[in-house]
Amino acid sequence: MDRRHIVHFLAVVDEGSISAAARRLGLSQPSVSQTIHELERELECTLFTRGRGMSATSNGRALIGPARSALRALDTARWAIEDVSELKSGELDIGSVVNLAVDPLVDLVKRYRARHPGVTIHISRMHVGARGFDDLARGHVELLLTEYPPAATGYQEVPFGERPLLAVFPPGTPLADRPMRIEELADRDVISAPFPGAIGRAYMNRLLAARGLGNLVPVLETAHRHAVIPLILAGVGGTILHGTEADLAARLGAVVRPLDVSLPTGHALYYRSDELSPAARAFVALVRESTVA
Repeated sequence: MDRRHIVHFLAVVDEGSISAAARRLGLSQPSVSQTIHELERELECTLFTRGRGMSATSNGRALIGPARSALRALDTARWAIEDVSELKSGELDIGSVVNLAVDPLVDLVKRYRARHPGVTIHISRMHVGARGFDDLARGHVELLLTEYPPAATGYQEVPFGERPLLAVFPPGTPLADRPMRIEELADRDVISAPFPGAIGRAYMNRLLAARGLGNLVPVLETAHRHAVIPLILAGVGGTILHGTEADLAARLGAVVRPLDVSLPTGHALYYRSDELSPAARAFVALVRESTVA
């Protein structure tokens, strides 16, 4: 039984004859009659008594309610697919390692929601390295935001390239009104965790070495990223952040200055090579726009 069978059956029920149902459907009388015969053969019962009109038998009357429900369900499914394809609705599953869940993910989600408010977004915390890619491979998430270069191969990727860095220091810290030179960090109390992973910190130390300076020696190291801004505001030390986190710190009273260098971010968005949902395709397009900008 398909949608055609249901539509023709209900048209005959409502109109009381094959000819009237055919006129309503814009079809020939033999076409509608053939459909009813097909349905009766499939169900192995008689659905109508034939005479001057068409009256539903007891079997036919039993089918009317389920047929109307099935037709509504089919229409609902079609409308849902159309809504998802047009991003009026749908769901998006993103996995992110913890140090990227604020920046860049917050800004990306903000922009995505502005474009597609009907899509529900689920963000899962992912493990760094191969375990995160295992979840991507198994379909637990459609998109994965994690380190670059990747810990697994065979995935499509959108690297984030370089982004400006911002020095963020406790309220009242005297800083010149200009971009801060990285060598000036050597004279400051620094919290280490916000450097964008080991790749970023190693890169910063290479830049310092090229200027004849030693590695940064932090006064505090923490794996609890959510504690970094409170530690800055408490006066423990300063650090290096990207835009979203630095903006939040500035609103809370921290002193923020751009740095005179950019840093390879060491992260990318990954996805499987098979077909993405419309919601995921739209997010990938947004990320590509961001990396070009």
